[in-house]
Amino acid sequence: MKEINQLEHKIGMYVSRAGYSDVNIIGKIVGVKGKRTFLVKPMSAEKQIAKLDFIVGGFAGHCVNQHEQQWLFKESDEIIEVKNLKNSRLVYSQKPYHYYDYNF
Repeated sequence: MKEINQLEHKIGMYVSRAGYSDVNIIGKIVGVKGKRTFLVKPMSAEKQIAKLDFIVGGFAGHCVNQHEQQWLFKESDEIIEVKNLKNSRLVYSQKPYHYYDYNF
């Protein structure tokens, strides 16, 4: 009987790494290796032109509509390994996700 790998259900999902309030895309999960490693096609995020509104406040300004930011994602042809360790701050989603906090 084949042992079921607990990570296999994440194949096809996108993985990002959360910072404090920023989220940076890593890529799309295409496979698993062992019990704690994903095989990932890396992605990059390019900021789309969006009308972000800044007002006076905070350290230098406050962006009142930062949740309207948009990103263009590009997938690489290479495959990298990403370890799924405890406290690694990985975020899984059905769509690629990248977020920059202008108000931090």
